[in-house]
Amino acid sequence: MKTFKLFIIYLICCIEIINCDTSEEETFNYYINLIKNGIQDAVNYVSPTDAYMYKAEENAVRDYGTFDFIIIGGGVSGSVLANRLSEITTWKILLIEAGDFTDGGFIQIPAYFPYHSMSRYNWGYRSVPQKNACLGLVNNTCMLMRGKGIGGTSLINRLLYSRGHPKKYNDLAVSLNDPTWEYDNLLKYFKKNEIFHLTNYKAKVDFDYHGRVGILSNQQGVPDSFLSKIFLEANKDLGYHQIDYNGPNMIGTSYAQWSIRYGRREDFGSAFITPYLGRQSLEVTTKSFVTKIGINKIGNVADSVYFTKKGITYKANCLKEVILSAGSIGSPQILMLSGVGPEEHLRELDIPVIQNLEVGNNYRDIVLTTGLKFSSNIEIPSESLHNQLDDFFHGFGSLSTANIPQTLGFYQINKTKEKVPDFDIIFLTDKKSPVERNLYGWREDTHTDVWGDHKENALQFMLTLLSTKSVGTLRLKSNSPYDYPLIDPNLLSDSNNEDLENMYQSLSFVFKLSRSKTFRKHRVKYLSKPLTACKAYKYESKQYWYCFLRQLTIPAGHQIGTCSMGTDPNDGAVVDPNLKVFGVKRLRVVDASVFPNSLVAHMSIPCAIIAEKISDVIKNEYKN
Repeated sequence: MKTFKLFIIYLICCIEIINCDTSEEETFNYYINLIKNGIQDAVNYVSPTDAYMYKAEENAVRDYGTFDFIIIGGGVSGSVLANRLSEITTWKILLIEAGDFTDGGFIQIPAYFPYHSMSRYNWGYRSVPQKNACLGLVNNTCMLMRGKGIGGTSLINRLLYSRGHPKKYNDLAVSLNDPTWEYDNLLKYFKKNEIFHLTNYKAKVDFDYHGRVGILSNQQGVPDSFLSKIFLEANKDLGYHQIDYNGPNMIGTSYAQWSIRYGRREDFGSAFITPYLGRQSLEVTTKSFVTKIGINKIGNVADSVYFTKKGITYKANCLKEVILSAGSIGSPQILMLSGVGPEEHLRELDIPVIQNLEVGNNYRDIVLTTGLKFSSNIEIPSESLHNQLDDFFHGFGSLSTANIPQTLGFYQINKTKEKVPDFDIIFLTDKKSPVERNLYGWREDTHTDVWGDHKENALQFMLTLLSTKSVGTLRLKSNSPYDYPLIDPNLLSDSNNEDLENMYQSLSFVFKLSRSKTFRKHRVKYLSKPLTACKAYKYESKQYWYCFLRQLTIPAGHQIGTCSMGTDPNDGAVVDPNLKVFGVKRLRVVDASVFPNSLVAHMSIPCAIIAEKISDVIKNEYKN
């Protein structure tokens, strides 16, 4: 009898093991198909050129109800605002988002972030043809990556956690005559927003500058790679040592910090909205496209928002404030459609003028140059997808980071005591991607010159100029909300050619770094052949590199300035230091568009922090 019982237990254990193995195999197969389909969908994806998919099918306007606050845009700033304001249980918050919640899966795998942009989570904006940059792209037109969905651009970006330099915030505070914008006064919001995980014990971390009990995860990629060690050693050869670039000093090298949780993308929607959907004070409507803000001409008061959903136009009424968080492209477009913007431009399009402000006049973006490829004798290991997934399921490995290696550096062109970086370098392996050409819109000759001769052990230095002088514009194409706006980044166009020269100096540093003792030991050598478009210039002369940079410099996707904050609308300001729109009551703009100048940051985290700050401002204003 005892033997029989033991036999039964043995059979049960065998069945459980078989079931476990079957379940594990099913999980692997699910993710293998998920990745395969995600890549194929991205390769076949065609970006939209307008928003007519949202056009109403009837003229009638239906009532959507009344709310205390209406937030337009569920991106980074909008998600944080909706979360913080809905903490007040007596308020009713409506969050309106044109996109949808993510379906998880493929978009959560950090390594495939380039493919995430070739999806319904990207608006697909393009610039007007450029004269001085993006010249290696089809029609000289830059692709402008802007996220669409709950979480916004944090759904499709490189996931880099980057705050910017303290001096840039302090300069902003001085220009506003408002010390609340000083870095030391914002630090509490950075820490409130963040939950920092030390996942790489080789990384230098200034713990006093990081939060441990916030909502958004921040961690390093693991495990460390041999390439990271090489990059750090090569920089040390030139006197650059390891720093925490989200601390007080930004000059040096660092292990990248990522918005990643347990190896998966941590977007602001999944962090700040999805877990809180049960709040009675919060309502979220997705696939809802805002066409304009209702502004009562008696007193210039924002009192409603019009939007379309499933072919129907709705009007949502607002008791306290309308808050625009639609980003540096969406927010100025909606303001102008609502009658707030440059008077002459609005009249040309037969839009009644509510308030004459310089909306869309200070379009700025930092720029990056790709295509700096180098050969080496470094063996870059290749892993099977099965092994990569095994690591991914345990929260680490090559699929759990946006690039291998996980290091970057920040540098000055002319050294100053403030130690504000002028450019950064992200060190990459040169992975051949079937989506690369369509993602950026490269011309065939450019793409062939740079990426046609793929080498297995090739490395790439991606160069980003973190502060630029060039200023562009954003204007409406028509008075229809469904036409994408006319966006002119006007890159590398400043009158003294400072941006181009600074890019050249930054590029020169890349070659200096490539000649360091460490890189020479690994036979790192420039790989790319001469660009066809630059054949009129002596190869590797300064004029050749100027041409090269104009061909391969593109926007970094950190647009700011189109609704700039300031103290005087006569000087170009659209919003005041509390982000209230000048001349219109009960209307604020809270997103990247309010920053008048670069913070030398990748913009997701600064966007979150202004939302944290302004949510406290709003709570204090209405506490009685």
